[in-house]
Amino acid sequence: MRCELDVHSYIHDLERHLQLTLFGDGIADPEGAVLLVRGALADGDRARVAELAKQTRRLATITPGQPDMAAAADHARGLMDQDPAALQRAAQRYATALAQAGALEDAGNAWAAQGDQNQARTLLVQAYSLYEEAGDDNDLARIRSGLRAIGSRLRHWTAADRPAVGWNSLTDTERRIADLVAQGLSNRQVASRIFLSTHTVAFHLRHIFWKLGITSRVQLARMTAEQDAGDTTVSSTGDGRREPTASPAGRARPARQLRPAPG
Repeated sequence: MRCELDVHSYIHDLERHLQLTLFGDGIADPEGAVLLVRGALADGDRARVAELAKQTRRLATITPGQPDMAAAADHARGLMDQDPAALQRAAQRYATALAQAGALEDAGNAWAAQGDQNQARTLLVQAYSLYEEAGDDNDLARIRSGLRAIGSRLRHWTAADRPAVGWNSLTDTERRIADLVAQGLSNRQVASRIFLSTHTVAFHLRHIFWKLGITSRVQLARMTAEQDAGDTTVSSTGDGRREPTASPAGRARPARQLRPAPG
């Protein structure tokens, strides 16, 4: 019992120190501000949540050169109101992938709490893709747990399974961006479709080009079309099953990664 009390006191002191550093010294720390709000929510302290959200907005106002602080203010307010749309907007405003993942995860959980499992599943899978690129197993495990709670699971490539280059190397987020870019959408239009910032879309696109060994959007459109053609070309096997054949480029396009499935 004494140990539990000491741990609780220690965590409280850490939170207090972080709060004084952020809001007392005016240090722009978006992640720290959101962590404080999450901690207050976990404690069920609505008054503290509201005060922390207010202080986060004030900190964003006095640090205009830190755009992620403005996103964190939206994030904090979205957490306070459990407003999934506001949390999705916060994800769009963040410049870093991890911050975007956190906001998307919170938005997915908010949709789940409102009973919209389809929206929840979509956003949690997007968050998973971003966490996967950061390589944080704890975050990935938490998302898988959240998906199981709404009756879904992930079928995904493991780090060992995914090759370094080629279509099979693309993550789910990269594949979705590649498809949208191949349709002729601009980075800004892609960003609005998948709730990421234009900066992050450009970052992913550079990775896609490198993995596919191409240098232009025209080449990407051509290769995507070839992969789609491969998806629709099937051949019969000896036991009567039908399976995809290779695309004109000699590679069959795999099933989409991180595909959620009921059950």
